[in-house]
Parts: sequence; structure tokens; C-alpha cells
Amino acid sequence: MAYEKIPNEFTHAQNAGADLSAKLHYFAHVDTDGDIVLAGDGEHVLGVITEAAVENSPVTVQFGGIGKVVAGATIVAGERIASDSAGKAVPAAVGDFEVGTALTSADADDLFSFVFLPGRRHA
Repeated sequence: MAYEKIPNEFTHAQNAGADLSAKLHYFAHVDTDGDIVLAGDGEHVLGVITEAAVENSPVTVQFGGIGKVVAGATIVAGERIASDSAGKAVPAAVGDFEVGTALTSADADDLFSFVFLPGRRHA
């Protein structure tokens, strides 16, 4: 079972730049208009959507602590993770921006726990 630990200071609400109502626990980032949208393949990730929303409504993103995210492939506990083209978590590949480390293992489309350790490219 996936779990999360979200201190209040690790969440942020901002305008959704697309319909994210079905994207709870997907990776998101800020686009050039300053809106929250799904993160793409290997892109820098702001955080995980914890309160989904339709376009032009506030969407809440968690950017620290222990989060839950949807797997886009098989994930092994302890593995560094990144975003795929659909905003799901996959094992980090060379050149990807790492989001964090998996705390539990998962298969594709499973929800799993990870700790945020963002900010560097996977080597």
C-alpha cells in the first residue's frame, strides 16, 4: 500500500494549464505561462498532483516529503525515478531530471511511495 507524508509547507496551489482532473498522483511542472501541466519525458518536475483540477482552476502539487505517484513501468524500491511522457514515474535514465527515490516497488499503473530528492540530472 502506498503512503504519503505531506508537511503543509511542501504543497503549492496554482492555475491548471490543462484538464488535470483525472491526473491525481501524476508528476507536474510549471509551463512558460506559469501554469501547472503534466511533466514530460525526463523533464524537471515541480511535484506530484495531490488535488486534481480542471483547466483554469487551482491544482495542488506536493513538492517535498514522501509522496505517492503512478508508475509508468516496473519500479524497484531504492531506484531513482523520473517522469515519462505521460507524467508517470519510471526509472531515471541518463540525462533525466531525477525526482526522488522509490520507497516501495511497483508495476506499471500501480501507485507507490517515494521520497522527493529533486534537482539533478541522472548520470
